[in-house]
Amino acid sequence: MRREKCRIVFATLSLLACVTGCTQKTEVNSSGGYYASAVSMESTPIVDYVVPIQTPNILVDFLGYQADGIKRAAVKGTELPEHFRLVDATSKEVVFEGDIEAAKEQTDSAALVGYAEFSDWTKEGEYYLECDRLGRSYTFPIVDTLYLQMFSDLVNEITNRCASQTAEMDEVTDLLTAYEWYPELFEDEDADEVPDVLSILADWTKNLEIDETESGVGVRQATVLVKFSYLYQKFDRKYATACLQRATAIYKQSQQTIHKDAESFFALTELYRATGQYTYRSQIEEYRTFFENNSSFLEEKEYLYGAMTYMVTRQKVNVDLCNIFMKQIKDRGEEVSGRYQGMIHPVSARNNGIDDILKRAREILFANYVLPSYQYNNILMECMHYLGGQNQEAVSFYDSEDNTGCLLALAQLASIPK
Repeated sequence: MRREKCRIVFATLSLLACVTGCTQKTEVNSSGGYYASAVSMESTPIVDYVVPIQTPNILVDFLGYQADGIKRAAVKGTELPEHFRLVDATSKEVVFEGDIEAAKEQTDSAALVGYAEFSDWTKEGEYYLECDRLGRSYTFPIVDTLYLQMFSDLVNEITNRCASQTAEMDEVTDLLTAYEWYPELFEDEDADEVPDVLSILADWTKNLEIDETESGVGVRQATVLVKFSYLYQKFDRKYATACLQRATAIYKQSQQTIHKDAESFFALTELYRATGQYTYRSQIEEYRTFFENNSSFLEEKEYLYGAMTYMVTRQKVNVDLCNIFMKQIKDRGEEVSGRYQGMIHPVSARNNGIDDILKRAREILFANYVLPSYQYNNILMECMHYLGGQNQEAVSFYDSEDNTGCLLALAQLASIPK
């Protein structure tokens, strides 16, 4: 009897060993074969597959939607349902229902794409969308002053970096431009009749360290100082003049060897606006042939900024050069508006990354400033929705370090009259 029990136990252990061996063989076959596992001393199984990332079938901007703006989510699936529901995330009550509209152009993938628009619902709160068979979206807010809040938060981020002397020149340039174009968005909380942002930047300029003796450096710093000087002069003319003098000295030092590039052009336009000197004007006009024959200057934002400064200055300007700028900016805006939907398609977007989207949004922004358009506002809004989660990865690109590039777009959206 004891021998029979031993035989049964041995058979059972052998069977377990075989089963275990088969399991090991299946796992290792995907990473090099059974023999490799037999001679391996690894105590931990090797897994060489990647778990697919699961994304919802309803793509929303989970940063939120402006209450009075267009609110639209993308729906994807092998078969699209006919309807969607907007659900209050707190009460779980269905507050709005609508039809899903199939996209006019479908992608080459197996998934169909449609859109759920709920612009008619304007009540603030936390919500999510759901559809039969496809499930639900991430939760998102609807906010009355969404873009103003986002803009204010971003301004605070940049001014904090200015206070700690860690801000980048691009950030300060965008901040000054936002103040110049949309001054009504900036507060004076201490009621000293100077916008808080300019007070912070005044301290920033005082602590700005520049090696003015080294040739070829300082053009960007000079540009920022001049721009600040121009905007600050009505609050403190004496300090503004000191900033202008310092900027002029820095620029002259940097131009001991003449440069004709985007940064130098931007500096020239700011210096000409601030001083009206003929020397700066004539140097600006030397760029005319380049602008006439080369629309690629729009790819560099310093040229764009410089063109805008030149067109709005009260100094005497070359009208033909202004017309060139106006036409090029307008044409680029129309070109981008004709293809932006492919760039930010929620399932098959064709773009070269966040920087590319922000660059095209900036071109739309400048075209909108030159020739205000309801369509351009909507394009900026849709770009923000794409960056906020309405993309194939269903992630917020706005939360990356590149969010400062959204400052002017947010300012434009925040400034739209209600």
